[in-house]
Amino acid sequence: MDKKVKVVNLVSSRVNISVPELNIRLVWERKGAVRTLPLEKLEELMYNPGVEALFSQGVLGIEDMEIKKELGLEPEDAEEPVNIITLNDQQRKRYLTVMPLPEFKENIKKLSVDQVRELAQYAIENEIMDYDKSEVILKKAGIDIIGTIQLNKVDQVPVSDN
Repeated sequence: MDKKVKVVNLVSSRVNISVPELNIRLVWERKGAVRTLPLEKLEELMYNPGVEALFSQGVLGIEDMEIKKELGLEPEDAEEPVNIITLNDQQRKRYLTVMPLPEFKENIKKLSVDQVRELAQYAIENEIMDYDKSEVILKKAGIDIIGTIQLNKVDQVPVSDN
């Protein structure tokens, strides 16, 4: 029996995989969307550099550590994720609020640019403003969290018709 793999969209945007030579077109409509694929099909897809990048950069994720090892996404001897660190909303909140700055700087190095952008988006949506952490994110992902939050607040001010 063919083994099935759950693949999750980890980013706040639509993700498409289109590999015409394998006659495959897959779409994850939103963050958290799950598609179940046969392991054999996923192994074929991993030969495509673009598909492999979606997994290695944390855009798409697989929760099963054994399958990650089988696909070459994690080292054989790893007990927990080493190459691909995926953050949930609780972890994002911890990164942005209570995590000490030195630990934050060390951990942010392990994240891909896409994951740092997701972290920035979370900060903006929840109006989390920490100047030092915002500067680190600005350097890595090019997103000005504090500036964006301030602009959003200006946009929300009602304009009078005097």
